[in-house]
Amino acid sequence: MKAVIMAGGEGKRLRPLTCTLPKPMAKILGKPIIEYIFDLLISGGVSEAGITLGYLPHVIEKKYECGYKNLKIDFIREDEPLGTAGGVRNAAEGTKEPFIVISGDALCGFDLNKIMAYHKASGAMITVVAVDASDPREYGIVKVDAENRVVGFIEKPSWSQAVSNLANTGVYIVNPECLNLIPRGKKYDFAADLFPLMLERNMPIYCYHSGDYWCDAGNIEAYLKCQHDALDGKIIPPINATASGVYAKDGLPKGDYSIVPPVYIGSDVEIFDGAVIGPYAVIDDGCSIGAGSKIRHATVLENCCIGENSAITGSLICSGVALKKRVSMFENSVAGSGCVIGDDSCVKPGIHIWPGKTVGSCSNVLTNLKYGSIRAQYIEENGMCESGGIRLTPETCVHLGAAVVSTAPSGKIAVAYDGTKTAEVMQLAIMSGIADAGGAVWNFGECFEAQFNFLVNFCGIESGLFALGKNAREVKICGEGGLTVTRNTEREIESRMHGCEFRHAEESEIKEIADMSSAKLLYGQELIKTAPCGLQGIGVTVRCENEIIKTLFWGCLSKLGVQRSDEIVFEIDKTGTKLCAENANGRIEHEKLIALWCMNELKNGRDISVPYYSPDYFDSIAGSFGRKVYRYLTTPADDSDAAARKLASKQVYTRDGLFLAVKLLSVMKESGLSLDELLDELPEKYIVRKTIEINFQPSYISAVVGEKEINTKNNFEGIKFERNGGKLLIIPQRNGKTVRIFAEADTMEAASELCADVEDILNSASDNNNL
Repeated sequence: MKAVIMAGGEGKRLRPLTCTLPKPMAKILGKPIIEYIFDLLISGGVSEAGITLGYLPHVIEKKYECGYKNLKIDFIREDEPLGTAGGVRNAAEGTKEPFIVISGDALCGFDLNKIMAYHKASGAMITVVAVDASDPREYGIVKVDAENRVVGFIEKPSWSQAVSNLANTGVYIVNPECLNLIPRGKKYDFAADLFPLMLERNMPIYCYHSGDYWCDAGNIEAYLKCQHDALDGKIIPPINATASGVYAKDGLPKGDYSIVPPVYIGSDVEIFDGAVIGPYAVIDDGCSIGAGSKIRHATVLENCCIGENSAITGSLICSGVALKKRVSMFENSVAGSGCVIGDDSCVKPGIHIWPGKTVGSCSNVLTNLKYGSIRAQYIEENGMCESGGIRLTPETCVHLGAAVVSTAPSGKIAVAYDGTKTAEVMQLAIMSGIADAGGAVWNFGECFEAQFNFLVNFCGIESGLFALGKNAREVKICGEGGLTVTRNTEREIESRMHGCEFRHAEESEIKEIADMSSAKLLYGQELIKTAPCGLQGIGVTVRCENEIIKTLFWGCLSKLGVQRSDEIVFEIDKTGTKLCAENANGRIEHEKLIALWCMNELKNGRDISVPYYSPDYFDSIAGSFGRKVYRYLTTPADDSDAAARKLASKQVYTRDGLFLAVKLLSVMKESGLSLDELLDELPEKYIVRKTIEINFQPSYISAVVGEKEINTKNNFEGIKFERNGGKLLIIPQRNGKTVRIFAEADTMEAASELCADVEDILNSASDNNNL
């Protein structure tokens, strides 16, 4: 039997560990990850393995040029990245029987013989090995039917789409005829390209759901977890224990120190008096641990010197590091190969120090040490805010601006602020970061959010950053069309900020900042164009906390001929995105006003694009006019909502309360109908929405509420189902800690009961928390 090991990736999320070695060569209990894979293959009857190489290929070639045990090894270098499937095609050329594809950087305990037997019995062209993942956002999600036949994939979704726990492990059994589907010399991936093609052609892909151990050592936290799992016996350790929970390669070193199992200690290790090693400590070959030092839940790789009275907790110390006296390192911090950290220094949690850097004595390392950076950031529902556990300092804003440049192919970034001095300072820092990274800054100055999103869309800019500082510091991020950004864009921004991956432009590359403040006039001009026949004879009152919005809006209404009157009272929120109305018959919420716009568009033969969570009855209205409702996602994992986003960029009304108000007044003017008469044309539907906290992973929601319907496409968020004559939608928010419930029914009482019932179910699951 033959196998192909994919080992060409750079392992960017494992930096600084992988700055000096390929990820498959990272050691677990003193043994490279790839050797665990070799042993697994040998136990499964594999006699020959091809390894696809890209990043630092000579390290693996030199180590295994004579093979490994009785496993014959072929090396296949990729001068240009060919993707997972493209690389496998090169490595498996000429294979006549089903073969194994396995990632070179994940630990697993799969029974390959059982998987191969399942593959042959199922009649699959490809078998995908999947495991349950408590947090599936970092993996490809496999969607299967009742027979375990694969019906779809979603690559690295946000919580809103992660409604399955089946994570693609990157271990496949592949029939050789599948290789003919993979183009030569072109980047081509299994999950993104080959699998969708096979599903389109109805070629059978099956899922083997394994309960065996699997861990993708894709980032520092996961790598340290693999060390812990190995010490717990979840994989076969490279050596036998010398005592319960103690793995010592050459026996325990001499000295008066303490061991707290489980621990691993390599060869030629010195441990001086008073040191405490463990629990969950890994000390690799050739290390020296100073007197009184404590190493807990940490990994110290080969040839490191830890000075006396140092405290290393939950950290990774890469090869050849020298820590002087009384150094403290905390959870998920990393010292890259060859670092020197001076006496009495402290490295805070999550901080990464790149290889070869020197930290002076008494330093308090608060940011990543590469070019001067920050620790990992977290993007919340609308962007980056301090509620996500970070401080939005000017330094943070500089790095955010630089990171966003990498996501905009044209390099053009729009910026604006809400008028507060705090936000103005943040905006200046953002512009500095963009300019330093070689980006082109379009500065719109003081705006409100809806106006800024409109300008990003109108000017065809790919990315926008809007700084707010009135109540809490926040930077909202929008993408093409003024819409929310994709999950890929989020991940790119977070990855660059976490790893200090910023470009610094040369003097000749730094562009002038474009003053676009005069472009704000376009907003009012386009707003007036929304009512081409004018609005004479209509009376309106405007309420808004934001005086800029109130002044601008009333100025446009006045030019259109609107008179001041309490006949209709429009209430606009301070961002300009939401609109409510009041008249003699009561309050009309934003959703109803959106529905009026939808009705008018559909009645006039135009399709509409709305947020995914919009009411289902919009589709019924569309059907009665022979039109279609497109729905765009909050954070799509792929381009499955591309058509909806393209249409939405031309229809701002669901996202801009001012445009919606003028549009509805224009409809009233042209039709001769009052607002109440327009409302009478809508179906009697009621919507209740609520946001609640949960205490379990969002991917369990479908199991909790008892709905297991499989979505065969990726253009969805959360789970949608019918119950007791009404419709329910549950969408997890980006933080994974809260969910939004949308209940739709023919009466307000029924909608409220539906919402309350689901809320009770979710709260009960949170209280039990046994998922």
